Amino acid sequence: MASIRARLTLWYTGVLVIVLVAAALAVLVVQERLAMQRLDDDLRRSLATLEGVMRTELDEGLDLRGAAAEASTEVVVPDRTLMITTSAGEAVAIWGAPPAALTAAFPLRESPGSPVTHALPGKGSWRLLTSDVTYREQRYVPAIAASLAPLAAQQRELRTAVIIGISMALAIAAIGGWIVGRQTLRPLGEMARQATSINERTTGARLHVSSSRDELAALASSFNALLARLGTALDQQRQFMADASHELRTPVSVVRTTAQVTLARESRGEYEYRQSFAIVAEQSARLARLVDAMFLLSRAEADGVPLHREAVYLDDIAEETARGLRVLASERDITLAVDGAGEVAFVGDDGLLRQLVTNLLNNAIRFARASGVVTLSIARTATAVSMRVTDDGPGVPADQRERIFDRFVRDAQSGGAGLGLPIARWIAEAHGGRLSLESGEPGRTSFLVTLPTGPAPPA
Repeated sequence: MASIRARLTLWYTGVLVIVLVAAALAVLVVQERLAMQRLDDDLRRSLATLEGVMRTELDEGLDLRGAAAEASTEVVVPDRTLMITTSAGEAVAIWGAPPAALTAAFPLRESPGSPVTHALPGKGSWRLLTSDVTYREQRYVPAIAASLAPLAAQQRELRTAVIIGISMALAIAAIGGWIVGRQTLRPLGEMARQATSINERTTGARLHVSSSRDELAALASSFNALLARLGTALDQQRQFMADASHELRTPVSVVRTTAQVTLARESRGEYEYRQSFAIVAEQSARLARLVDAMFLLSRAEADGVPLHREAVYLDDIAEETARGLRVLASERDITLAVDGAGEVAFVGDDGLLRQLVTNLLNNAIRFARASGVVTLSIARTATAVSMRVTDDGPGVPADQRERIFDRFVRDAQSGGAGLGLPIARWIAEAHGGRLSLESGEPGRTSFLVTLPTGPAPPA
């Protein structure tokens, strides 16, 4: 396929050809009509002069032949043939050019008063104007004829000039269009070369944006924004792989070391084997939870987790989830309380909403002070449902309050993998809501989930 520059040049030249040809045809037609109109006006004036001289001569008492003879000497028009004939068509007087033999071919009785064109064999085309006059009992036909050869010559000269002018204009326009297109599209070719040099190792490279505010500058800016987003996504993916490898290495290393130590001796007691298997089971469970969380986040980023929406009650989900986690809270003598509105209807994915509440409560239990209180409160408005999880732990430093929602960001005290809050935020956003850190002050850490109000479930 032709390049953009070639296509633009061809399109521009084609449009220009159509415009110039149409203009040239209009000029030729108008010029031909104007020339014919000028010739007809000249014939009418000459014929009127001839008729006036004939009347004058007839007024002096001359007969038709005598008047015609006098008129032939008084009315002389260059390059015109003048004739006087009787009403019967007999030639009375003929003068001017061409020779008299030519006059016999003119149909003098045709269309008197209106100029007509006749093609005479071997003599070309002629313009003829006649009149039928009756004066002092003398009826005669005055006529005047002019050759159209000069007009045809003018038309040929004009056509030649137009063809030469159009050809020169098209050549200049094509060359100019090619040069302008080349200069205009040169930055696009440069951007293509720059884009070709960008790969996965040079994600920070960007296209050069010119100082002009044209479409190419806007294209370069948009492409740079796309590169920035792709670079960010690639960096996040690399960081995710690095963090995931780091997190997976610990349980895998513990399992391998435990197996190696257990197998180092030929025989061990039942207690030692049970201890080893307990360690392997614990680390395997941790590894499974980590893999499940990573798999869920990966599917979420790829929009591969469909929501199975159904009518649920958020207060029931909160109470049931809290009931299951009270055993974990009791190990640190933490009180886990659920309060707020009841019969809070919502339409969402029951499993994911339970995981959202579980992650938030589990996170609060880890960070709450010993013998403290963790509270889950539910509120409802006309447009939204909110769930607030509050603990009395050490709080969140100001510089970490947004970073805690990144993957694998964790505190040494948490003991988790740093995926609970990212998963909880994604679940909230998947339901059209949001999860935010409402308060991170020491003694009161509060996470707020806001979900749009759903229709009430069926009775």
